Amino acid sequence: MAGPDVIVIGGSAGGLKALRSILEAVGTLGDTVAAVVLHRSPQDSPLVSVLQAYTGIPIGEPDDSPWACQSGRLIVAPAGYHMLLGNNRTPVVSSGSVAQYSTDSGVRAHLTLDPPVAYSRPSIDMAFASAAKLVNSVTAVLLSCANEDGVAGCEAVKAAGGHVVVQDPVTCEAPVAVAAAMRRMTPDHVAAPDDIGKWLAERIVRAAAPRGDQSR
Repeated sequence: MAGPDVIVIGGSAGGLKALRSILEAVGTLGDTVAAVVLHRSPQDSPLVSVLQAYTGIPIGEPDDSPWACQSGRLIVAPAGYHMLLGNNRTPVVSSGSVAQYSTDSGVRAHLTLDPPVAYSRPSIDMAFASAAKLVNSVTAVLLSCANEDGVAGCEAVKAAGGHVVVQDPVTCEAPVAVAAAMRRMTPDHVAAPDDIGKWLAERIVRAAAPRGDQSR
């Protein structure tokens, strides 16, 4: 099913610094849907405005659930909530008593107050695992993180046919998650944050090109 490519980024200790380098290198998201989960305190914080200072990419947090994810924007998981990604579902008129829905390739975010995962809410694993179920092409990017949150999510994305990118452990402030991910699977790309940004930028350009112009 055709639809926008989806990039989901996760990190904690050192992740904000790495994300800044990625955003500066990416430049624009084109028609791609992008979301980021950073471990943060449950209190509101100026994370969106901090990130917005690094890039011209429009950034925002969902203020409702479900929340439509627009292409070309970066969606940030709000403080104190898990953020799951799912495809749009539209009610189908039916004469039966059981509700029926059709699914399309549009993406929406769902916020939950389920218990913390790896002491964190939002959870990287929950965001990645939900993205793995999308009908869209998905890339998971795991950055510096002080626990293994995100590792199982990377495995889910990889098993579903998506791409997994991890920050080079040498460049991580806290390499726990990326080291664990590299032990349990073979990522599609391992690099420093600025090189991750360049790699993503190339994929964004290819995704925006007419199908006949895309190179493998």
